[in-house]
Amino acid sequence: MKSPDDEPLDPQPEGDNAPDPASSDHPSPDGDPEADGDQGADEGADGGSDEGTDGGSDEGTDEELGESAWELPGPIASAWVGFWPHPDAPTRDEVGRAVASWVGREVEMESSEPDEDEGMLWALMVNIPGVNSPVVLWAERALNAEPGQLEDPAMAACKWVVGMQTVLEPGEAHAEYFHLMAMLAGSLPELTGILDVSNARRWPRQEIEEQFLAADAVPNDESLWTITAVATSDAEDVPMMLFTTGLSRCGLPELEMLEVPARHSQAAAILLNHVASLLLEAPPPEPEEPIEIGPDIFVTLIPWQECARYIADETPGSTAFRETAREQGDGSLMAIRAVICSAKKRGSFKQLWAWPTEIIESMEAGRAVLYASEHSAAATERRAQRTWPKFATAFASIRRAEEPDVLALATTAFQVQAPIGTVDEHDRREQGWFTVQRFDHDVVDAILSEEPVTRQDLHVGDAIRIPRADVTDWRVFLPEETFGPARSDALLAAIDRLRGLA
Repeated sequence: MKSPDDEPLDPQPEGDNAPDPASSDHPSPDGDPEADGDQGADEGADGGSDEGTDGGSDEGTDEELGESAWELPGPIASAWVGFWPHPDAPTRDEVGRAVASWVGREVEMESSEPDEDEGMLWALMVNIPGVNSPVVLWAERALNAEPGQLEDPAMAACKWVVGMQTVLEPGEAHAEYFHLMAMLAGSLPELTGILDVSNARRWPRQEIEEQFLAADAVPNDESLWTITAVATSDAEDVPMMLFTTGLSRCGLPELEMLEVPARHSQAAAILLNHVASLLLEAPPPEPEEPIEIGPDIFVTLIPWQECARYIADETPGSTAFRETAREQGDGSLMAIRAVICSAKKRGSFKQLWAWPTEIIESMEAGRAVLYASEHSAAATERRAQRTWPKFATAFASIRRAEEPDVLALATTAFQVQAPIGTVDEHDRREQGWFTVQRFDHDVVDAILSEEPVTRQDLHVGDAIRIPRADVTDWRVFLPEETFGPARSDALLAAIDRLRGLA
């Protein structure tokens, strides 16, 4: 299964028990860059480290709800490990000096007693400008990676890691995450990659350079979480559970969608991303209170207990499914979690909360317009602009195809997104999708592919010229897969295969 922008829907770790610096001056992190992270999708685990204070309890069930249904029991720590390629372990002094040099001024540092039981060589607590909570740094020996756990050979070959941990500030989590990733990678340029322990995402060095260290890099909401899809088979109609991992460290409930037919997984993951981004800008409404995620498009957030009890035991997301995961050591699926449902209950015999069928189908038909958070929109636009040359190259390559079916993709498969309409009272502006017909240097001739909501004078099929500077996103629909800016290199390779060149 794939996630929006065609990134893999990541299985999550079972055993990355990230420590909580808020609970102790001397954290004892797992710090394991090769933690057991490839079992979660099959067994229903989603990373116990960022769901509760002990990573394996069932905190956050009905009996423990606070003033809000979505109030978490306490702050959730975030932890990272950077892969150190040298034969000798990094020392406390060299890491401390590197951080101070990157910050560009004196920073408050305090040595902490390392937890030798966890294999820590040293520990350092640092106050980083722009980060509200203290940041703990440490070094330890890397565990041997299982085959396939670390796809990047440079990361897998490292014998040492530099750990980092803090509690992200709710409301500023996206900015602090961006700042900390840039600090760790920028101050220690020899790191071959970074593992976000909280959601098991691996960041190879090249991707870090592009997303966090480039001159035009901006915070991207979606770095904070991953999306996992769980199903019992590969059949397109099998009911699937999709869920986020990482939102709880932002003070938010993890999000789920339940019993979604697998054929809708791509659109469901996109919807999860949009709702997650919007919740970073405004607190989640109480259960059953509609939340507007697009012009006249509403969903509700429902506690998982209300939905899971009506799901067959063998189906991912059911109460039995979650209890099995807890028995296997991961109680995170029984913590405080919100299921995205339709605005109203459905059903002719018994009214139940269910996944938003109409919205998903409208998205797949190109008729749904979803709001994007300010931070997410800025990151998406930057990514689209940066990869524009590869998008244009892909279009030119398709135009040279000899097979008629492949050549036809030049006028149907390439789309750009650009703003239309005016800014509303919430400082939001509708984005429209246009199908590219031809390139004219840094301008495209395109036709509107979906009916706008806020522009009554524009209709599907209307032709318009769009300068590159106005483009906020792009996508390409090839026969077997959809590509976006995050996979521009893979797009070029896929087109070569379609043309029989690879």
